[in-house]
Amino acid sequence: MPSYKVVYFNSRGRAEPIRLMLAHVGQKFEDVRYTHEEWPQHKAGAPLQQLPYLEVDGKAMPQSRAVLGFLAREYGLNGANNEETTKIDIIIAIMEDLTEPLAKIFFQEKDPAKQKELFAVYQAETVPKFLGPLEHMLKENKGGDGYFIGSKISSADIYFFACAEFFKEEQGILKKYPKLTALKERIAKDQKIATYLAKRPKTEW
Repeated sequence: MPSYKVVYFNSRGRAEPIRLMLAHVGQKFEDVRYTHEEWPQHKAGAPLQQLPYLEVDGKAMPQSRAVLGFLAREYGLNGANNEETTKIDIIIAIMEDLTEPLAKIFFQEKDPAKQKELFAVYQAETVPKFLGPLEHMLKENKGGDGYFIGSKISSADIYFFACAEFFKEEQGILKKYPKLTALKERIAKDQKIATYLAKRPKTEW
């Protein structure tokens, strides 16, 4: 049995899909979380001097997308064929296009009034551009009452869930997309994911 270690800050961020995937497959891992004050003393020893990274039997693997692909292939969460794998890649890319502008609004823009203005544009333009097609893709498989592909959770579902956790309920981002809302709830109820969610450190992001 290989030894796994996920190294990141004490937040969900880019490491959370990795943690969720390991939890879902029942793979134990050491969850290393640095504070921002601790990080500089560890930075030189990190691959590419950045976080997150995954250690497998002591060998460090950088780049969160590459790590997700590695785990998805390792644990059979990457689709049954090239078409399904490509659909997974598309879904992950859609969620990246959806969440990266949101992160810029709330982490880079410091003026509350400007944040509010940018978020209004985001809700009006960015959200429907990506979530509408995403819900359609979900409906293509069993009417949207299961998962994005096949009959079990894939890396696409896990990545969607991790990103959707950034949407605060009061923002109402998922409100117009009932199938996506239900999918998020279904994933949260997965036995092993639910166990992980109940025990993980509580952080804002």
